[in-house]
Amino acid sequence: MTEDAHRRNREQYAAVAANYAKSESHASGDDLAWFASRAASVAPGLALDVACGGGFSTRALASAGHRVLATDLTPESVAAARAATDEPVAKRVGWAAGSAEQLPVRTGSMNVVGCRIAPHHFADPARFVDEAARVLVAGGMFLLVDTTVPEDEGLAAWLDDVERRRDPSHGKSWPPSRWRAVLAGARLRVDESQAYRKRHPLEQWLARSGCVGDAAEDVRRRFREAPDAMRKAYDIDAESYTDTKICLRASKP
Repeated sequence: MTEDAHRRNREQYAAVAANYAKSESHASGDDLAWFASRAASVAPGLALDVACGGGFSTRALASAGHRVLATDLTPESVAAARAATDEPVAKRVGWAAGSAEQLPVRTGSMNVVGCRIAPHHFADPARFVDEAARVLVAGGMFLLVDTTVPEDEGLAAWLDDVERRRDPSHGKSWPPSRWRAVLAGARLRVDESQAYRKRHPLEQWLARSGCVGDAAEDVRRRFREAPDAMRKAYDIDAESYTDTKICLRASKP
């Protein structure tokens, strides 16, 4: 199962890595501002950016003064993020391909571990959290940002289904309660929780993932025909929808 999920992710992002390196949605937003400010709230040290994607969280960590190792399962994503990172920030960043479930880092070696808008693609998000806890030093900071869904299972399942039709590497978005339980299971203490709504122009959202033709029309139709409960939960109109990003700051005792 893990290998299948990794294969889907590599196939998906090898083809569209450059799109994410220049994504307006990923390059901005309250969630990125939150991530950057929390990264800058501690003394510079060693930081790990997991599933770096287009490199926006990598650059936030490096701009805060940390020496960063940026990793991603897809080598093409690593290359695209690296190409988009200018000096002098790049001088503080190293790059490596690797999975979130088996981080290529020594135990107890990182002052900060960050991950932004990626775990809903992971084969095993709980294993990733365990790995983040493993590589953190005592007192280290874990910064997690990801798409979250309502606690209502029907509302959550609808968005997951639409996401998967648009991008087959999508796994599952978790509600806040699931994230809190998994962090507690990894013995990470949640010190802060924020939630930000984020608007997505539908055509940009489809194009970024390479969703075209019949697959794109299927997604458009599902938004057009969305039940009232979904329209209200995700603020759906003819051109866009809104989801929620959960931002969690946790520490390792």
